[in-house]
Amino acid sequence: MREVPRTATYCFMFIAVGLISGVLGPSLIYLSNLVSASVTEISVVFIARSVGNMLGAVIAGRVYDKTKEAHHYLIAMLLLSSLCVAIAPFSSTLMVLMAVFAVMGFAEVSVNTGGNLMILWLHKDKAGSAVSLLHLCYSLGNMISPLVLIFGGWLGESYGVGYWIIALYTLIFPFFLWRQPSPKLTTTTKQDVPKSFNKPFFLCFVLTIFLYVSMEITIAGWISTYAVIQGTDQTQAAMLVTWFFVSLSIGRFISVPALRWVSLVHAIFALLLLSLLGVLTLLFSSLSMIGVALILGLGCSAFFPILFSFANNVMPLTGKLTGYVFMGCGLGAMIVPAITGPLIDLVGAAVYPIILLGMVILLSGSWINLLRLSKKEALPE
Repeated sequence: MREVPRTATYCFMFIAVGLISGVLGPSLIYLSNLVSASVTEISVVFIARSVGNMLGAVIAGRVYDKTKEAHHYLIAMLLLSSLCVAIAPFSSTLMVLMAVFAVMGFAEVSVNTGGNLMILWLHKDKAGSAVSLLHLCYSLGNMISPLVLIFGGWLGESYGVGYWIIALYTLIFPFFLWRQPSPKLTTTTKQDVPKSFNKPFFLCFVLTIFLYVSMEITIAGWISTYAVIQGTDQTQAAMLVTWFFVSLSIGRFISVPALRWVSLVHAIFALLLLSLLGVLTLLFSSLSMIGVALILGLGCSAFFPILFSFANNVMPLTGKLTGYVFMGCGLGAMIVPAITGPLIDLVGAAVYPIILLGMVILLSGSWINLLRLSKKEALPE
């Protein structure tokens, strides 16, 4: 039972991580007005945040492997995250905004990497359900983020107040972590022997993670802007992100008991089919944007935690390897979301569903290849 307080701390902390991660998409219009930038220009904020993500992931993975008290680094990154979120509404130019989100991305991914590792090290071979719960809390943060911004707008006539609420919530967790001991990595022969390192499998795993994050961030980051261009009210459009993460959270919640009867492999195929259905609905159906957001949310829901657990069962993940995984996440959050804005400006809003369709096809192909490569190792039940 001693794991319960720390597990609870990590889970509630991941709500804060989700809030920080999810704040950019629904506030893009607010931020572009804040610094007088166009849709194309504001896209570079995705690049800035993702560069910070990549640097933070690589450094954090190595720090967590070597430090005796991982919580100390988590505390520092939480404080830095809170500071960046608090000062973001004071950005006066696009360059300042890029710098703030770059540092925010560095700190946020460091906490993200640490939280995943702490859960794996704390629960060891029983970490599957705990990882799913952790990512459920992350998606809850993503879901609530637009609501916090809207609530802040009601209080202070801008989304800036919402940013400050998120910053204050993030400040809670350094106090809890300071009083709790850090879990330790239990090194086993399987984790320590180089023979168990399947390089093609790991590279394909990182590629699959990259493609998934590209799709999720492109949906969450641009669906509100897409809806505004199509004529939807800004507040209603911002709520689409919430509906997306409501559905994503429900899917992750369902996946915890469902995985007792459904294999990881079959679950991922089902999620890919749902994602394809959502994109095709956006392309060819007159279903409301809320309905589309709900289907896409279900399709994206448990993909990351299931894929993470699948890969960890095939090849145990150390801090260093997990850092590379989150570097792939950073690249995924940067490249496709960053080019989506210029493409919308150049071609029109109709290009957005086509981009998502391409992502689903590439993701499916990468998953099938990952499954083929995993045959060289023992597959999880």
